[in-house]
Amino acid sequence: MKNGKLFGMGLITSLGAVLVIGYFFFIKNTEVQATGILFEGETYSITLKQPITKGSLTDGSIVVLDENEKATKAKLSIDSSGKILSVDGLNLGKYTLQIKKDAFSKKTKLQQEQSVALEVVKKVKNIVTTEDLKDYFRAFLAAENALSNRFNDMVTNDMATEESAKSDTSAPSSGGPSHSTTNNQVEGIDEGDITVTDGRYIYTIIDNKVAIVDTKDLKVVKRITVGKDIYPNHLMIHDKTLIVGYSSYVQTQKEPYDGKSVSTVAFYDVSDAKNAALVREVGHDGGILNIRKSGNFLYVVSSLTPNYWLLQETPNVELRPSTYDGKKETVMPIDKIRLLPESNDPNYLIVSAIDVSNVKSNEWKTESFLGSSGQMYMSENAIYIASMNHYSFWPEIDSADTTVSNIMPTPQNNETTIYKISVDKTALKMEKQGKVTGSILNQFSMDEHDGHFRIATTEGNAWGTAANSKNHLFILDENMKQVGAVKDLAKGERIYSARFMGDKAYLVTFRETDPLFVIDTENPKAPKVLGELKIPGFSNYLHPIDENHLLGIGYDTEVRMEEGSKEPIVLTKGMKLSLFDVTDFNNPKEKQAVVIGGRGTYSTVQHDHKALFRDPRQNYYGFPVTLYSPTEEEDRLKYEGTGAHIYKVTASGIELVADMMEKARPGEQYEDYYNVVQRLLYVDDQLFTVSPSKVTSFNGKTFEKQQTVGF
Repeated sequence: MKNGKLFGMGLITSLGAVLVIGYFFFIKNTEVQATGILFEGETYSITLKQPITKGSLTDGSIVVLDENEKATKAKLSIDSSGKILSVDGLNLGKYTLQIKKDAFSKKTKLQQEQSVALEVVKKVKNIVTTEDLKDYFRAFLAAENALSNRFNDMVTNDMATEESAKSDTSAPSSGGPSHSTTNNQVEGIDEGDITVTDGRYIYTIIDNKVAIVDTKDLKVVKRITVGKDIYPNHLMIHDKTLIVGYSSYVQTQKEPYDGKSVSTVAFYDVSDAKNAALVREVGHDGGILNIRKSGNFLYVVSSLTPNYWLLQETPNVELRPSTYDGKKETVMPIDKIRLLPESNDPNYLIVSAIDVSNVKSNEWKTESFLGSSGQMYMSENAIYIASMNHYSFWPEIDSADTTVSNIMPTPQNNETTIYKISVDKTALKMEKQGKVTGSILNQFSMDEHDGHFRIATTEGNAWGTAANSKNHLFILDENMKQVGAVKDLAKGERIYSARFMGDKAYLVTFRETDPLFVIDTENPKAPKVLGELKIPGFSNYLHPIDENHLLGIGYDTEVRMEEGSKEPIVLTKGMKLSLFDVTDFNNPKEKQAVVIGGRGTYSTVQHDHKALFRDPRQNYYGFPVTLYSPTEEEDRLKYEGTGAHIYKVTASGIELVADMMEKARPGEQYEDYYNVVQRLLYVDDQLFTVSPSKVTSFNGKTFEKQQTVGF
């Protein structure tokens, strides 16, 4: 017998093989109410704190009424504990499950008759017609309407981010490129960034414009305004073409409040950068999750939630996504919409591809997948989407204690479904799917290696007295079937960073100390932990220096017991750089640690790997940094300045080579956003820092400041 899944607070989390939506509102001495939505032909299950008698299934103490308040012939059953009540055999329609006081085996004065409002909706297995599409979304609409009858406020808990990556673990060499490149995570797969260079010009996003700066004489030679109220967020260079990606909100005139997000890619000819000219714009509905480029082929991945709630007032509302070529809009034909297996969200995952070797005439190809979206990882031959199934909730009716404190459902094990989309130039095909326990942190939680897919997850809650988290590494084959796993690592902690290098996986978990796990995946069927290192602090990002060393970027920490607290409190201090030596996999070491500033010090590289500057010619690694230091007053910090640091990092150690900071002005208590460095780049023997207000050049050997151009 299948058990139903529930929605989390305000966010529909499962409309897959089995579905139930449940919320309970408990008020002292009143009838307990609940609401459930389930698919036709499936089972509704509810968990009770107090057991019910077996005889209550047939003596009228428990009954399912239809809309006319007539008893139905629904099949009722309970498990051996008497606490899980299941209902089968309901047709399409609305029902009320009534549980009378006499049904419970233990009688108390506080018990009340309880009811659950149920609605059975049609399950769409294939999208063949536009009516199928509407039926799919009507199920979510019915669910939300049911919930809105119980709650005035809806709490949305969307989770989203990015893709993952295979590391380029080759050692740096003196023969590196003559200009900066984006810190891509998959070798040969380019990622969009906010600032790029082609070796002569710097292209950077400044608010709603793209500024083009000539590095020879440090002048702004062109400002591109992509469109009114358009704010680009992805840049790429392909030969003499500047690729600009952005999401915008389009208000349609068909219905009030009928607007939508549109993902657009604009191509500019920058063969003469001073006269950059728009060549073409293409796009599709949805907000951009990621853009990637492999060789001559560009891929744009977006997520779209259509305005399906308009079905209540406008039965003919258009729910299909559109594609765009210039001003031409084309609604996607119904046969181009694929329903994902185990679809569980009212979202589209939309993927488009184009050969950018000739953007003027090459076809913009789009595929749409209905039922999920999530974080993305791309290898040479596939796009992987990790869709978190959020939480499953068992509705719990407390027949004795009906206090308001019981309003929140209890989270159970969360799962992640991975969809594999094969990529062959511009041909995209949904191939396989897999499922693992737990949720992923970010892009670095996923990797493909020698035909296997590896994914690191955290299961459960890592905070508070009820912390029950544990961490896993799963290995799936090319058919997305699990072949091996390392489970239950660092109980009570969660993953803070992950990195895959060849057949080794490195995981950093944290609660009070920072364990670095070294995991061998050479045998996919029997991965194993080789070594573990525990040190203060944690790393938010791991970067390979060579095959035996990693640079960890995170925070130093201190553990403190506060008066009246039963648990120690962990406080972050300054930023921390750790050089990990994993030459001996069984005995990893922190070879050197450097702490930068005090509490409050931060860098965008902590959450954005593209902010990491790399110059392989000199083994230089840098990042933006804003410095704070402690004061005599415990709750006050002193702002010291903002800018960038560059370090020489080798197997021998970490050495600061450039302190490119602007000190705080007298009386300045915190940083000015427009002066905070976003990116560092090099072109030949010059260094550049880019902030929202200016580009500053430095001598690449002496690090002396040279020129500044403002925006």
